[in-house]
Amino acid sequence: MSLMRNMAIKHKLILIIMLTCVTGLLLAGIVFISWESNVFRHNMVQNVSTQAEMIAENCKAALAFQDAEDAKETLQALRVEPSIVFGCVYAKDNKLFATYYRDYAEIRVHPPKFQESGYSFDGGFLTVFKPIVLDGELIGTVCLRSDMGPMYAMLKRNTGIIIAVLFLSSLVAFLMSSRLQKVISGPILSLAEVTKNVSEAKDYSTRAIKHGNDEVGLLIDAFNEMLEQIQQRDIELVDAKEKLEVRVEERTAELTTANEQLTQEIAIREKAEEDLRRAEEKYRIQFEGALDAIFVCDAETGVIVDCNPAATKLVGREKSELIGQHQRILHPPEEIKGEFSKTFLEHLKNKQGQTLETQIITKKGVMSDVAVKASLLEVGGKKVMQGIFRDITLRKRAEQRQNKLLEQLEGANNELKDFAYVVSHDLKAPLRGIKTLADWITTDYADKLDEDGKKQLDLLVNRVDRMHNLIDGILQYSRVGRVKEKQVQVNLNELVTEVVDMISSPENITIKVESELPTITCERTRIQQVFQNLLSNAVKYMDKPQGLVKVGCVEEKDFWKFGVTDNGPGIEEKFFGKIFQMFQTLVPRDEFESTGVGLTVVKKIVEMYGGKIWVESKVGEGSTFFFTLPKQEMGVKNENLKASFVS
Repeated sequence: MSLMRNMAIKHKLILIIMLTCVTGLLLAGIVFISWESNVFRHNMVQNVSTQAEMIAENCKAALAFQDAEDAKETLQALRVEPSIVFGCVYAKDNKLFATYYRDYAEIRVHPPKFQESGYSFDGGFLTVFKPIVLDGELIGTVCLRSDMGPMYAMLKRNTGIIIAVLFLSSLVAFLMSSRLQKVISGPILSLAEVTKNVSEAKDYSTRAIKHGNDEVGLLIDAFNEMLEQIQQRDIELVDAKEKLEVRVEERTAELTTANEQLTQEIAIREKAEEDLRRAEEKYRIQFEGALDAIFVCDAETGVIVDCNPAATKLVGREKSELIGQHQRILHPPEEIKGEFSKTFLEHLKNKQGQTLETQIITKKGVMSDVAVKASLLEVGGKKVMQGIFRDITLRKRAEQRQNKLLEQLEGANNELKDFAYVVSHDLKAPLRGIKTLADWITTDYADKLDEDGKKQLDLLVNRVDRMHNLIDGILQYSRVGRVKEKQVQVNLNELVTEVVDMISSPENITIKVESELPTITCERTRIQQVFQNLLSNAVKYMDKPQGLVKVGCVEEKDFWKFGVTDNGPGIEEKFFGKIFQMFQTLVPRDEFESTGVGLTVVKKIVEMYGGKIWVESKVGEGSTFFFTLPKQEMGVKNENLKASFVS
């Protein structure tokens, strides 16, 4: 390969073609000779084996009767096979019984070493052994040797023929490759000549001639395109040179300006450094003057590297006693996990900037509750943990007192709940007795009572019913916010329909749901109480021949706004607040039976859910009771609901 590197391309092509042809022919010749040799050997083995079988068959009688002369005459039949130069018959005891030599072959052929059967090639001979078997018994062995000279002569002749064919083929290949190589080398040499001319004359307008559309043709196209680009760039370089001179002048002016700007930036930088120094001084003043204790620890080792006076005051140690110490000396043993405190590890992992509560131990061993807020900072290429500690011991004590008061309040509430049930039971029992007795008197003495007596008994029954309803109202009010029910999804469209059916309003009063109501998650009984009380009041106090009650809802930013509107008598503005108070009514109870508890219960339920309730009204025209329910707390499902109502 190194020899071909410096050869001309046409010589390389000729040499490659010649080597390819000669190698192919040589391999074909070698394969042919090898195949001929194997075939000849195989045929020799078959031929000699057949001769040996025939001799073995004819020598059975001679061996059986120990007639050596008969065996020799049988071996003389081998003269018809010129290649067999030796034959012999071994007796049963493996001794020579009879032999045959062709002409003077005994001079150079000797009896081979005995073996029972098989063949072998050695010394230029093929030796074949065949056993002689009579009635299943081995009585002797035939051995024949065939000269391999004919095979060698054939191989020599074939080799000569292959060499002659190889020589003639190489000559033809040389003549053809000498002419055909010009198809490839011609365009390449032409391209090389053009390249040389362009290189010497620097004439980039010269172009190579394309001879075809093969790879060489593509190379010539690429070369011509390269020359075109070089020529274009040469023109551009001349133009760029002229522009560069102008640019140098402009750049010089720019550098002068930049130098002035750099001088200004240096002054600004010096000012920034001065500001930074002042900021550091300000930080140090704030750090030292902070009311909260501040500890700065190495984030990797946990060693305290700085602290402020408030920190030394908190733990009762001098600054020299803290610097260089591990931060675990600040915490009691139960707060230590491994080498660090639990708070330090939590801030280091994922709670940076969060306030955690823990305990800290002073030099005297006194435990103090502290709130810690730590941040991971990088100072001078090193990570540190800065923790701000605030003493919350007093707050903790206040919380303990508050929790104790809450427990006492919970107990009082439980006692109040039990008291409400007891009072309810004790009050209802006499009321039931009074009502029963009044019913008996009315029935048994109906013919003995005058109109005034009957009127007084009816008044007694009404007062008993009012007292019974008042007790139920008080119990309902006490249950709101105290008795918890399972929150479920409530479709307000269905719930309002059920409430309307439950009220059974007179035929002259129409209750209308003006818009689609949302589906919310809440305590169903509580929301039912809200709509039932508002709709019942609207129906109860209706003074128009044709009453109209409307229910509506609008979606506002974070809540739903509901409204119940009627065209009843209306309410004076001075009573807007009074109607939501316990036991307050605007008309005498003898005209409209009412406990004065319903709106109070509604207000408590709405405010329990984080909403608010109010009334807007004009005397003689009607009233609208508005209330709101927050979406998040109520679990609102209808996010795109659009509704409206007339107030």
